[in-house]
Amino acid sequence: MDDFALAAFREREARQILRRRAFYLHLAVYVAVQVALVGIWALVGGGFPWFLFALIGWGIGLVTHGAAAFLLAHPDDIVLEREQRRMRESDTG
Repeated sequence: MDDFALAAFREREARQILRRRAFYLHLAVYVAVQVALVGIWALVGGGFPWFLFALIGWGIGLVTHGAAAFLLAHPDDIVLEREQRRMRESDTG
């Protein structure tokens, strides 16, 4: 495997790590804000659970961010995976 291919694979791995770290940051902010909203709701006497609008709406965005970070592949990553598979096959066969 040449230096260019190794650099491309390392860049791909770094990009995946950054996407996942961004998701974990998003998750942490989501949890903190939702806890604060529920706390505010409880402090003002309860009543109609208005915090559910933010919880559900933002939760949908969080789930899609998680899917993009862990399940979906960038088109460049697909090409790199094919190239890596081809290089492995040429080394063994």
